[in-house]
Amino acid sequence: MAEPAGGRLAAVVLAAGAGSRFGGGKLLAAVGGRRILQHVLDAIAEAGIADVVVVLGTDAERIEGGIEWRAERRIRNPDPAAGLASSLRIGFAALARAAKAEAGTDGSPTPDAILVALGDQPLISPATIRALVNATRDPERPVVVPRYANDRGRNPVLLGREAFRLIDETAGDRGLGPVLEAHPDVVHEVPVDGDNPDIDARADLATLAERAWADRVRANRGQVDRLRERPDGADFYAPVTGLFRADPRRTDESVLVALVELAESDETWLDIGAGAGRYALPLALRVRRVIAVDPSRGMLGALGEGMAEYGIANIEVVEGRWPPAPGDALAAAIGPLPAVDVSLIAHVSYDVEAIGPFIDAMEAAARRLCVAILMERQPASLADPCWPLVHGEARIPLPALPDFVELLRARGRDPQVRMMEREARRFASRSELEGFLLRQLWIDIEGPKARRFESAVDELLDSGADGTVSLRGVLPMAVGVVTWEPHVQS
Repeated sequence: MAEPAGGRLAAVVLAAGAGSRFGGGKLLAAVGGRRILQHVLDAIAEAGIADVVVVLGTDAERIEGGIEWRAERRIRNPDPAAGLASSLRIGFAALARAAKAEAGTDGSPTPDAILVALGDQPLISPATIRALVNATRDPERPVVVPRYANDRGRNPVLLGREAFRLIDETAGDRGLGPVLEAHPDVVHEVPVDGDNPDIDARADLATLAERAWADRVRANRGQVDRLRERPDGADFYAPVTGLFRADPRRTDESVLVALVELAESDETWLDIGAGAGRYALPLALRVRRVIAVDPSRGMLGALGEGMAEYGIANIEVVEGRWPPAPGDALAAAIGPLPAVDVSLIAHVSYDVEAIGPFIDAMEAAARRLCVAILMERQPASLADPCWPLVHGEARIPLPALPDFVELLRARGRDPQVRMMEREARRFASRSELEGFLLRQLWIDIEGPKARRFESAVDELLDSGADGTVSLRGVLPMAVGVVTWEPHVQS
């Protein structure tokens, strides 16, 4: 257990607020795959504090069932409307009672220091907590707070025993804030990295979810840029368009069946990242018009070939990147918004850093529905087993289906998700498999890692009885068809 210079350390987590500005249920909202309150409790545990009291309010029963508890003691504030100060005093009193009950063993009536944390700050960092705990103790300045680079907030707060008296001065809903402002001489600031924003309104959660998405995309891209041996080229997908072709008359793909069930014959669909037309072509057989957008000329060339082969003429092909910029060719081609009935993305968005504006533009374009087809892990994760063998480190994963659904909910949407099982991808030959893997490992076949690559494929190759090949250790991935209404207000 982490201990301050003076000895025993405990924590009080203030989690009794109603979250009225959020619309209720705030502490159980998810970001990064975990509940907001779970982030706080996990950080405290990772920092080594085991003696934790969590003060809950009127939402206590729901929170009790929605959190993975350790040994945290949960108590209720009977009047949470009285504000943070009342919860702080209740939590402190609970710690004092427990300490007195143990006084026969160590004689300590209270902990030597108490960490006070807010339950709605999911970015709280174990490193920040450790920095407060490990700061040099000064009896003249017994309150230790973090100083973030952006100077927003001073939470969590570590109170040494000499500062416990300040708890009696707290009042209202600002807790320790006004008290520390009134006694700056007792406060010791510790510079720390990052920040620790509150989640007050749903827009705060959406901002945090978008930030978490962008962080993962940047980390993934940074890893590639650090390890790559060759550039992507002007058109990354042009050499592999054949992998994305499919017969538009097929009836054996469950995802396509689900899309067809959503389509109405008199509609216009916008297929963003249409590629070679895996879905644009079959949709065009069933709806009035499809606008197919993609930045890859190679992919759009394959789409044009598919249109000619199957006699499909009701697809308008537009080269460009989403979202359109005001006045650019893509914006002009689409026209005034909302321009279509349905906006669709299929296996697009995994590597989109500015995901908020991307979704905003999808919603602005559509009158009736937005649709996203995404896998539970990004499709390129097929190459993940090779990364440690070739690059000596695991691949940093991109956000995928669960993160997208979580993001929509953070934005106040009500996404409906239809899940379908999908077998692990297999290739017609080893050379086709290697072509895919090389593109997802960014190595030069004539470069220093080429031998490692060949050894990795030799070690992992899985040859099927039907002559197809894949890699051992690649698990099937479920795919989800996500639908949501585009004009719900945040």
